[in-house]
Amino acid sequence: MKKYAPIFIFFSLLLAVVAYISMENIFIAIGVLLISAIVSLLLIIPLLVKSSLRRSKFAECYHFINNFIISLSIKKSITGAMETTVGSMPSEFVDLFNSLENMSENEKLSYLSSYFEFYDYQLFLQIIFLWEEQGGDIFKMSKYLLDDLRNNEEYLTTCESLAKRKYVEVGVLWALTFAIIIFLRFSLKDFYDRIKGQILFLVAITAIILFSLISIYLLIRSGTNYKLKGNMSHEKES
Repeated sequence: MKKYAPIFIFFSLLLAVVAYISMENIFIAIGVLLISAIVSLLLIIPLLVKSSLRRSKFAECYHFINNFIISLSIKKSITGAMETTVGSMPSEFVDLFNSLENMSENEKLSYLSSYFEFYDYQLFLQIIFLWEEQGGDIFKMSKYLLDDLRNNEEYLTTCESLAKRKYVEVGVLWALTFAIIIFLRFSLKDFYDRIKGQILFLVAITAIILFSLISIYLLIRSGTNYKLKGNMSHEKES
């Protein structure tokens, strides 16, 4: 939340300033400020926070599985692989893992499925338990899983890159639109003085400003609604 709040505070203030300069109506400007702040706080920022958390959690899952399989291939022990892997994880994960001290190693791995709520982690558990029962080459057994993890990681990176590009493109387009509105307001001053108090003009400019807010919300919702190709255990979208 703290990461995105300054951006959207500035954005809300910008819309309010554009509203005031173009219409010289303080009440409409305040209304635009309040509406944009509410939409940002209740709709846009939660989308970005949720997307960021999902992305971070998948990166942790990818790191955990990859390191665990590598460690298991070397140490041939779930306990040894667990110790090595947990030591490389973020502090939040380490704190969670340390709280499971009364569980067996298999129980800990199973419990972590509530932390890593991805289909890939469920597949990882099946492979580990199968290896424990039958042995074998863990790398060969995990080939499909590791390939799928890498594909998903590349897919998410591509989605993020495309989304950021769209954010910039749309941001530039709306910045140019607002610049044109303000330019016309000063370059056509006589015409502006005749229409600035008319209801139709106020409604039209307000609608344009609010439409920019709606379009940005829809864009961000689309940009954060990427899918891991069905690889979620509890939801289709990630």
